[in-house]
Amino acid sequence: MDSALLRPRRPLARRLMARLFLISLAVTIAVSVALVGAEYVQAKTHAIERFEQIEGSTLASIRENAWLQDRERLDSLVQGITNLAYIRRAVVADDDGRVMAAAGEEGGEDPLVRTYRLTRSYLGREVDLGTLTITASLADIRRPILERAWMVLLADLIIALAVSAALYRLVQPLVTLPLERMAAHARALGRADLGALPAPPWPTDGANDEFLDLAIAFGDMSQAIRQSYQAMVDSETRYRTLFDSSPVSLWEEDFSAVKAAIDTVRRNIGSDFFGYLRQHPEFVRQCAALVRVIEVNTATLALHGAPDRDALLGNLGTTFTAKSFEAFERQLLAIWVGEWQLAVDAEVRTLDGQRRQVVVNWLVPEGHRQTLERVVVALEDVTERVAAEHSLEASMTRLMEANSELERFAFVAAHDLQEPVRGIVSFSQLLRRKLGETIDIEAHEFLDYLAAAAERMQAQVLGLISYTRVGGASRSFDATALDQALSVARDTLAATITATGAVIETSALPMVHGDASQLSEVFRNLIDNALKFAQPGVSPRILVDAKRNDSEWLIRVEDNGIGIDPRYAGEIFQVFRRLHGPGIYPGTGIGLATCRRIIERHGGRIWVDFSRSEGATLCFTLPAAQTVQQLGLRPQGSPNTAR
Repeated sequence: MDSALLRPRRPLARRLMARLFLISLAVTIAVSVALVGAEYVQAKTHAIERFEQIEGSTLASIRENAWLQDRERLDSLVQGITNLAYIRRAVVADDDGRVMAAAGEEGGEDPLVRTYRLTRSYLGREVDLGTLTITASLADIRRPILERAWMVLLADLIIALAVSAALYRLVQPLVTLPLERMAAHARALGRADLGALPAPPWPTDGANDEFLDLAIAFGDMSQAIRQSYQAMVDSETRYRTLFDSSPVSLWEEDFSAVKAAIDTVRRNIGSDFFGYLRQHPEFVRQCAALVRVIEVNTATLALHGAPDRDALLGNLGTTFTAKSFEAFERQLLAIWVGEWQLAVDAEVRTLDGQRRQVVVNWLVPEGHRQTLERVVVALEDVTERVAAEHSLEASMTRLMEANSELERFAFVAAHDLQEPVRGIVSFSQLLRRKLGETIDIEAHEFLDYLAAAAERMQAQVLGLISYTRVGGASRSFDATALDQALSVARDTLAATITATGAVIETSALPMVHGDASQLSEVFRNLIDNALKFAQPGVSPRILVDAKRNDSEWLIRVEDNGIGIDPRYAGEIFQVFRRLHGPGIYPGTGIGLATCRRIIERHGGRIWVDFSRSEGATLCFTLPAAQTVQQLGLRPQGSPNTAR
């Protein structure tokens, strides 16, 4: 019980009356002190004014009568001085200190004294006649003021006490009684059934005031409590329905004893909990025995082949495997570092001994993360999925082996085709030289067709060999400067660039991780196509630039050639796919297919951008390096132009 409830009860009205009385008392005392001070200062000022009045009016007469030694007249004058307000005594003494005239009473507390020298000019010199001493009593000044102040203070206290008592009589029924009813209602709410709360204590005097608002607020609060309670009941019902009908195995568990055991270890060993578990593997099994199962659902019984809850919990130890304890160890580590959610692979055993592969999803709900009194564990049965994945992996392995074998076959076949192709070319040339002028024009045309076909076949075989080498390349990737790869491709095509008068503009190109020779081959094929498919009578103009897009680089190669028909966007990257006959534009139809294979090997993609209406724009991406040091981007400057 709160210690505040054990103290003596003091009604609000009484406390309000006491505080009002104390405030009134403090204000009255302060005002009285201020008034007394002001009146005292004023009276003292008046006393000083009396001194100045005597100095201005009576002092001259006393000086003359002291010169004449007229004691009777002096007595009359000092008697008149003592009749003035605040003046207690007046004394005239000669230059030897003998009293010539005196009036008033001696003594008095806290005197205020003023002495005047009496002098007279005689025969050109000042003659000392004596002194006039006037005494006023500050105590006499204060006494009537204090008497009046005490009377005012007493009257004010009587008034404050009366007002406080009247206020108490007013507050007690208006405030104290309604608050007592509200407190009784609040205590009744604490004891009542949340589904049937008592009605709030509405005011009975018909007053529409703050207490009516408070009573209405109590009613709203009671309604909100009822609604919240009903919502909680409905939520619990839905939770239980979902829990029981879930197709996933669900466990409600209490880990509080496990948390206590881990806290004990923490106090003893410090921070190396992982090392502790390696040295004490029995601790995992001890903690597993401390877990209290609150509830399991139907899917859990089905997963473990249990007829009912008691059969499962009674044989719970038989469901654990070595991987089960490994997963539970991961849960202990999560509690140690303050993680409240994890997913880990595990294995469980059914009651009839079958092993099932599961994913353990472990979650500590909010509100239970300090005590771990509620933990939800979901076991997702992935036995069939794991088996399917293993089967898929085996199929992929076989497919990769078959693909590798096919690539080797294509490479060997293309390599072996070179010899007969070279023979056809050589013998067609020998026939031309051997027969010479002995054959007619038609025979010459046949030989030309034969030589051209053999040369095309030889180019296609070489292209096919280059294409198959891309996939079978075993060289590792290194830091590669794309501007260097572009430079190599430009040097390879130098003769064609010079012959066509082409202009190649480049912006700053980045460093990437890849195969320098293959990336140079990509630039060579793209620039060669731009030179090959130039518009008649127009010098080729090629722009190569790069742009960073999140985790990759976008490289664009633009030209001002004849362009590409969008209808063939999906075909131009296929092997041996040509949009023009061999008599119009040379080539084997393998260049873009090789580019696609190289870019895909580097983890990128290549496509045609049809946003420009003139020329062709081919784009490809390459993964960006992870750090600025790996990027190695050249300083930005004016574009490099090469002819």
